[in-house]
Amino acid sequence: MRKNSFETIFALSTFYGPSAIAIIRISGPSSLKIAKKLCKIKILRDRFAHLLNIYDLQSNLIDKALVIYFKSPKSFTGEDLLEIQTHGSVAIIKKLIGELSKFPYARPAKPGELSKRAFLNGKGDMLYFEGINNLIKSETENQRLIASKQIFGKDANKCLLWRQKIIEILAFVDAEIEFGDEIEKLQHSNIKNNIEKICREIEKACKSFQTVRNLVHGSRVLIIGPANAGKSTFFNFLLQNDKMIVSPIEGTTTDQSDQSIDLLGEKVIITDTAGIRNTKNEIESLGVKKTILSIKTSQKIIIVLSPDSLIKNNLEKVKRVLGSVEFKNSVIIFNKSDLKNSKQKFKEWKIKIPAIKNFKSITISCKNNTKNIKMLKKCQQFIHDNLLSVDTNTDDYYFSELRQFECLKSILKNLECANLKFDSLEILAKYLRDALTDIDELYGKHDDEDKLEVIFNKFCIGK
Repeated sequence: MRKNSFETIFALSTFYGPSAIAIIRISGPSSLKIAKKLCKIKILRDRFAHLLNIYDLQSNLIDKALVIYFKSPKSFTGEDLLEIQTHGSVAIIKKLIGELSKFPYARPAKPGELSKRAFLNGKGDMLYFEGINNLIKSETENQRLIASKQIFGKDANKCLLWRQKIIEILAFVDAEIEFGDEIEKLQHSNIKNNIEKICREIEKACKSFQTVRNLVHGSRVLIIGPANAGKSTFFNFLLQNDKMIVSPIEGTTTDQSDQSIDLLGEKVIITDTAGIRNTKNEIESLGVKKTILSIKTSQKIIIVLSPDSLIKNNLEKVKRVLGSVEFKNSVIIFNKSDLKNSKQKFKEWKIKIPAIKNFKSITISCKNNTKNIKMLKKCQQFIHDNLLSVDTNTDDYYFSELRQFECLKSILKNLECANLKFDSLEILAKYLRDALTDIDELYGKHDDEDKLEVIFNKFCIGK
């Protein structure tokens, strides 16, 4: 890896807002010079916590802070790095950042730039830093578990084993190409078996990708149903707040609304939609069309039905919509069970739309939604078990980023092509080398600055 120690950069690495402590990181060759200027001190011990006064460039006291100097290469970035831990006052943060900006040899860090420098200085591979980023952004217990497995798990080691095995195969192929007449012929069947074994492992990683991605970045769940079925009430019920306006008037919800929640340890992005019905209202009609389009691209759907939404105007349209929904990735919520004759009406739904019998369902009432905790827990468990539940304790793969997925697919494609080219060892060797290049790409072992910029730009500032 190449060193990237040309500029000194700085960033707030903690929350911007009132807090007990704020940490500002300064990384680069001028870190120690800046520290001596701000702290009015000649010597800073390496990796030692100093309690020092911090001054502005006019020698006015800003705050008393803990100052830690990490000498290169024993720092997060691999460069000289300074951490200033001040009180978490917005005024102090603004003042200190302002003073740092006055140094001609320092500048604010871009998003993810500290991690980028750490990567360039050999402090970890791309899989490691992407796992770190996911851990920082984790909101639920399962997100934390998966991110920890990405950082400390076996994905990187498994990729190294693929790489090593492909190198060994390539060495045999190159030897046969170069010294075919002088050495024993390559055991093609054995090589084929080894390549096929790697392919099966990569296929397994690709197969688990979407599941892991949903766990890391959140599963998107669409709430649909006829007008006045109580979708917005159910939406508020899950959130335990009045995010959406609720009204007995049909067509109250005319557009989609997203909200993220922690549902029994899993991040879920819930989307409320316009009620499905025939309407002459232009705005509402656009909302209904948007709902139908969203159904086609949604992986997980909650269908809300109620006794009082069983009317002819809704029935045919709901029937057509449900016909396009994959029942394995959808559940039905029979809402408003508190209404008179609700059980009979729910039976009528099943009779008039037989496809409903294919869906897992639960009967609830969202009335007095903030008080019915028992019903909420029952509903959460039902959705979790039938729509979201994933085992996070397996020894499977934990790839979650689209970049990683594209690399995996490319490795697999090259290996599959290689296994078809034993009649031409030169072409076989070419595909094996391309597969090795793809594995290096997975680790981030390339010098494409544009690619690195895109990847690390998704990281938070200060990391």
